[in-house]
Parts: sequence; C-alpha cells; structure tokens
Amino acid sequence: KIGRLTLRPVRPTDAEAIHKGAQDPEVPKFTTLPANYTLDMAIKFSKNRVIERHANRTEIIFAIDLLNAEGESSFAGVISLHSIDFNNHRAEIGYWLVKEARNQGVGTAAVELLTEYGLMTMGFRRVDALVDNRNEASKRLLIKAGYDFEGLLKKYVTRPDGSQIDMAIFAATAS
Repeated sequence: KIGRLTLRPVRPTDAEAIHKGAQDPEVPKFTTLPANYTLDMAIKFSKNRVIERHANRTEIIFAIDLLNAEGESSFAGVISLHSIDFNNHRAEIGYWLVKEARNQGVGTAAVELLTEYGLMTMGFRRVDALVDNRNEASKRLLIKAGYDFEGLLKKYVTRPDGSQIDMAIFAATAS
C-alpha cells in the first residue's frame, strides 16, 4: 500500500537521488537515460534541463515523492509530460521509478495524476505513452492507469548499442 504521493517540481537537491535511482540497470534498459548516468548529468538535469524545457514549453518535469506514516518524504522517481504539441492538444508521458517504489501502485497513481493534469488542466485531448515492448510492467501500469493499447511501432527506437526496438503505443484521451 502506498502512502501519500506528491508530484512536485524537480529541485537541484534531487540530483543525488536521481543519480542513485538511475544506477538501477532497469532504468537505462527501458528509458532514454544512459547506462553510465553520472552525478554531473543528474545535477545538470535538475538545475538546467527542468528550467529550460519548462521555459520553452516542451516538457513539464516532476519528481515523485512518497510520504510515509511518520511524515517523512522520500524520492520515488521522475515523471513528465514531454513532446508537448499545443497545436494538436497532445503530449507524451514518460516516467521511471526507483527500485523500492515499484510494484506498489506508485507508478500507476503518478501516471493517473499527471494524465488528469494534462487532460483537465493543460487542455490536452490526448496523452501518449510509448513503451519498450519488452517492458511488461510498464504496459500493465498504463492499462491500470486507464490507457488504451493502440498498437506496436516496429523498430521505432534505436538504442545506444545500435539495436532497434519495437515500442508499444498507449493513449489516454479526453472524454
């Protein structure tokens, strides 16, 4: 059972937690973070990228925090709306969780919250989710969060090693 979940802006003080979480081999396996993600990269992400992407209206990035019964907050991952296309009223959601937060409903709750924000507050009519087709956990998470599976995009992403992978596409739409 999860405690209280909060989505909040990423802060420079999150750099160490982001770096530590990104060291889990599952994170670079299924995201765009490199396997050699350094603390310097995390610092640049938390200080510069978050501000730049928000300023140019291409991505809104949040930290996922969990509040336990004792009132202590812990970093659980990162979630964002990116590839924002205001003209077509759509965005793409992306996320990753620290190992300790997986399989507890944290990701599902975070995706539900950010999707609702995108559809209801931002006025998007569609939020896409592209998932490495081998990532069964993420596909289940999206279905639980109310997304519909729409199909398979063959050889859609080229990984750093040059291999191409299929991506499953999911979407949530405004009613």
